[in-house]
Amino acid sequence: MNFKKIMQKSMGFYFNLLSFINPKKLKKDGFLLFCNPFARKVLPHQLEFLQKGMSDVLDLEGYKIQTYKWGSGSKKILLVHGWSSHSFRWKNYIEHLIKNDFTVYALDAPAHGLSSGKSIHVVLYAKVINAFLKINSEISSIVSHSIGGFATTYFLDQYKEHTIEKVVIMGAPGEASDFFDFYKETLGLTTKSLNLIIDEFQTQLGKVPSYFSSAKFAESILIPALIVHDKNDLATNYNYSIRLNKHWKNSQLILTEGLGHDLKSKDLIKNVTDFVKN
Repeated sequence: MNFKKIMQKSMGFYFNLLSFINPKKLKKDGFLLFCNPFARKVLPHQLEFLQKGMSDVLDLEGYKIQTYKWGSGSKKILLVHGWSSHSFRWKNYIEHLIKNDFTVYALDAPAHGLSSGKSIHVVLYAKVINAFLKINSEISSIVSHSIGGFATTYFLDQYKEHTIEKVVIMGAPGEASDFFDFYKETLGLTTKSLNLIIDEFQTQLGKVPSYFSSAKFAESILIPALIVHDKNDLATNYNYSIRLNKHWKNSQLILTEGLGHDLKSKDLIKNVTDFVKN
């Protein structure tokens, strides 16, 4: 057993013990673990690029959200990154979009990049997207990745007053309940421990995990979508995107091979750009 697995099992043992001796602490710690992205630090070369586009800081519910803006094209677009990432992941997309007459906006999610906070979940991320779009109502399209895609789908279902006309969902997960199944198996949580954490999830977010299903959200969305996933994605299963495409009436699906979860290639960047441009 390697060090990582030892740490996972030790944490699971700790949570299972807490379920008996301090259930309230288990609820708090378990929920925070579920929402903790353990985000990567912004490296010097990444910061150099980000500083060229650094824009206002958005204050929302105690969080300071770092936002960015590149270019001055006639078409306005927002890029929404994924779990344990930040806005630098869009560098190649940004450079291509600028050349195609776009003004490109991006933001670092709470607990990511240069934004403040220690946790993130779909409801909070959607609030951030909504607040940013209220300030920048000229934005007409969103390109999103990973949990950013999940949050974008939730945003489009929950917030009906927006100016978004097209959206790209890339490599996104589809079911919040699957995260709990993953943590139960990985940490070796008992059913009692898992149920206590789910209780806290419902208290904090107002809904049970099964409510958060991208396919269900998609049924209410009318704008055109491009859904992209790689068949070799080890982080999120591409079947999520197949299901999302079936439930999103006005959508098209691209399944790539060999790009993994990052989904970065010249051809794909061009496909994404062509979709939001035309």
